[in-house]
Amino acid sequence: MADQKTSKLQREQQALQKPLGLKRPLSWIAFWPVLFAFLVLPLLAIYQPGLFSWLEVGSQTEAAERTTTTAMPVNAHPSLQMDGQDVAQPRPVTALSLDTVWNPGPLASPHSNLEGDCQACHAGDFSRVKDESCLVCHSNMGLHVKKADLPGMQFEEGRCASCHRDHKGRESLAAQNKHFVGQDCADCHKNIAAVAPNTETQPVSDFVGNKHPAFRITLANSSEPGDLRRVRMLADAKLVEKTSLKFPHDVHLDPKGIDGPNKKVVMNCASCHEASATPTGFKPISMEAHCQDCHTLSFEPALPDRQVPHGSVQEALSTVEEFYAYLALHPEERNRVNAQRAVLAARPGEQGERRSNLNKLSGSPRAQAQFAARELFEKTACAVCHEVTPLPGKGNTKTTGANMPQYAIAPIVPWHPWMPMATFDHQAHAFESCESCHKASKSEEASDVLMPAIDGCQSCHAGSKPVLNKVQSDCGVCHGYHMHNPMEESKEQHAKKN
Repeated sequence: MADQKTSKLQREQQALQKPLGLKRPLSWIAFWPVLFAFLVLPLLAIYQPGLFSWLEVGSQTEAAERTTTTAMPVNAHPSLQMDGQDVAQPRPVTALSLDTVWNPGPLASPHSNLEGDCQACHAGDFSRVKDESCLVCHSNMGLHVKKADLPGMQFEEGRCASCHRDHKGRESLAAQNKHFVGQDCADCHKNIAAVAPNTETQPVSDFVGNKHPAFRITLANSSEPGDLRRVRMLADAKLVEKTSLKFPHDVHLDPKGIDGPNKKVVMNCASCHEASATPTGFKPISMEAHCQDCHTLSFEPALPDRQVPHGSVQEALSTVEEFYAYLALHPEERNRVNAQRAVLAARPGEQGERRSNLNKLSGSPRAQAQFAARELFEKTACAVCHEVTPLPGKGNTKTTGANMPQYAIAPIVPWHPWMPMATFDHQAHAFESCESCHKASKSEEASDVLMPAIDGCQSCHAGSKPVLNKVQSDCGVCHGYHMHNPMEESKEQHAKKN
């Protein structure tokens, strides 16, 4: 009856109070092999690799070859070994990769090839991963703040591993980092003036409402590479960037189409803007790839397929001069061209200006060349898209076009990222139309800066907290910690070229 009145909990307590018997000795017997296998052996493999030399089999030559193939630069990615030469002092891989028993979880996919070599990152003792280990491979990572600016700031660069926490799964560290940077960024940026009194950056604590300032756009001051400035997008203020180019988006995006060489052509944004892995997200626009199908550079009406090269004024003038000089020296070709001109002049329709032009192409070779050059530069081709200025005097005396009418074409502003301090994936927004962000169909001038304001982005993107029917957006979605400033890099590249 007493046993029946004893509760289950009391019975369990009584069972625990019974002598252990063989349980304790068996536990110690099992403990020592586990300790040896998972602590002592890995330590010996790291600090006394010579004890494992018995694993080498075969001749000394084979052993030497094996040692060579398994030796790796200290803390270096295997891909950094070039032409058989190590980029750092070589070290042997841990015997049998015994230290991998301490692996707490899978490495990120870019580091997965190092899972059998813990010492590639964890150098020496049991201290945490040092930045030096990361920088052996990631030597081109930019700092968050330039060293020249640090003296005037209350800022200290953090450790690489303070943000990039590996052994968390196969997802890349950069992708993982997007989920952690929000509060870390706001710690400094919500009161940025206290950290960096001289900064032009405005306070920001989240991407919602007025907690994030209006975007800053990078604009070019001139056609000189790297001559850029950053301008804040104020409400109802129109941003312009003088490009020296004549290009009305509204004309080219007319849904009825525009007149091409043979028929009406209906264009859209993708006709010119091709996605690419460049700082702007698109391939650079070029005359040959995007414009010349419609805007031909022909100069002789009888031979519309004969065109001058795009780019150099002197090359274009020399091409025209040499063509008409060739006709003067080859009567059969001249007669063929004159016959075609006659056919063009005889066509019905509006003949006034066209017939007058054909008549002016019947004089001396020099007169024909000069007339064709004026038409090309001032009316039919160059002046359609560029700012063209006639110049007095002769041109480059080392070219055949030196005695032709001379021109200067205003240089085009080099392409550059509008928002160099932010990232944007157009592919992720492919379900939206270009017009939903860029009002190109209403733009009449090439100088219009067709970038969306922050309220356009906030219509779809919430801040760090979830909002119904919006994309939760932490700082890492658009910004990176390592700042590669394209404005500075562009200036440095331009200086190297010169």
